[in-house]
Amino acid sequence: MGEIVSSQGNKGEVKVVPHTDYPERFSTMEYVRLFERDGSAVLHELKIESCRFHKGAIILKLEGIDTIDQALSLKGLFIKVAKDELVELPPGEHYVFELVGLKVVTSDGLFLGHISDVLRTGANDVYVVKPVKGVTKLREILLPVIDDVVIEIDIDKGEVLVQLLDGVLE
Repeated sequence: MGEIVSSQGNKGEVKVVPHTDYPERFSTMEYVRLFERDGSAVLHELKIESCRFHKGAIILKLEGIDTIDQALSLKGLFIKVAKDELVELPPGEHYVFELVGLKVVTSDGLFLGHISDVLRTGANDVYVVKPVKGVTKLREILLPVIDDVVIEIDIDKGEVLVQLLDGVLE
């Protein structure tokens, strides 16, 4: 949901850059779970004492974090929620974690590789595909998430069906 990027003020508040389309959720949360970037275990579970929004960031006061040094010790940690706590998305929308790792196959049946990341560009998202050997000399394939390219996303099947634009594999 977000990353702690710095301390804020001198009373132990932390500044969080949101990684969610629903940052307002922070104002209704009772606690946060903090993780290292690739960690699967909770490092800290801290009660939220206060929450406010400032210039696109979220400022949190967490219980037991009362000094700048304590706040800075949390820098770089990620705030995550359990799957059952996610906001339900409208039909046809997916969370990035659901897409990363999916197989990408063309409408002609060519297996391109797997989605390794999703870039949020503003106009439309872009799937970053790590290609399988022999498909292209490119290190990664960038596929715009538009109706002309992405035909179907089947989370249960673990696959994205795409129609390539001319020149994408060159």
